[in-house]
Amino acid sequence: MTTADHLKTVINHWADLQQALATNQADTWPPVMGIARLHDHLKATEDAVQQRALERSPDQIGATAAPIRIAILDTMTELDRRLVDGADIIASHVQRPAASGMVRVAGPGDDVALALRTLILKDEADARRWSFTDPRRRTAPFAAAWLLARHDGAPGPFAKLTPRAEDALATLARWAAGQIEQALELTRRAQVLERPCPHCRGVLRIEGGDGQLPTVKCRGCGRTWTGEVAA
Repeated sequence: MTTADHLKTVINHWADLQQALATNQADTWPPVMGIARLHDHLKATEDAVQQRALERSPDQIGATAAPIRIAILDTMTELDRRLVDGADIIASHVQRPAASGMVRVAGPGDDVALALRTLILKDEADARRWSFTDPRRRTAPFAAAWLLARHDGAPGPFAKLTPRAEDALATLARWAAGQIEQALELTRRAQVLERPCPHCRGVLRIEGGDGQLPTVKCRGCGRTWTGEVAA
């Protein structure tokens, strides 16, 4: 994927992050699979069961489970911080300062001074500029869109990105897209489990994290578990 693709991932999936923020879904990896015949039901499942036993019902006095997914919130907060910081840095290098020269007061028939003053005001209010102060625009999706425009060389009061700035932007965009893909389970991951196969004591490997049913497979005997089914 290109830098542009990575930035578009942030722009296109930000609403999905907001929606996922309030969904009741596990934030752990490996996921809880519920494979009844797997030895000891896997350590991850045991931990999940213990955690559920400790949760209190909403009508009890005291702390209850958080109404939002903390991992998603942390991801969004970090994306806001790093993308806005990145836009600040790049804007400080490529964004031309607004025209602020003093223009004489336009008198009757002084069309030149009037036209120049109009151009200055328009330049200062150019919506294409990156804002260092407006909280409504200092967000991850807005920063990603602004950075994408700089990457594409869109017109405006900007200089062209230097090779060093392009490399820094590529690194930032790749990191941001990876955070979103991981948070929304858009990419498949794999991990070796601590527990051995209950049949041959071979190494178990789990794959999942991309929205599909996670699968555990033994490297020794080849047995495979998907959800409740063992092959």
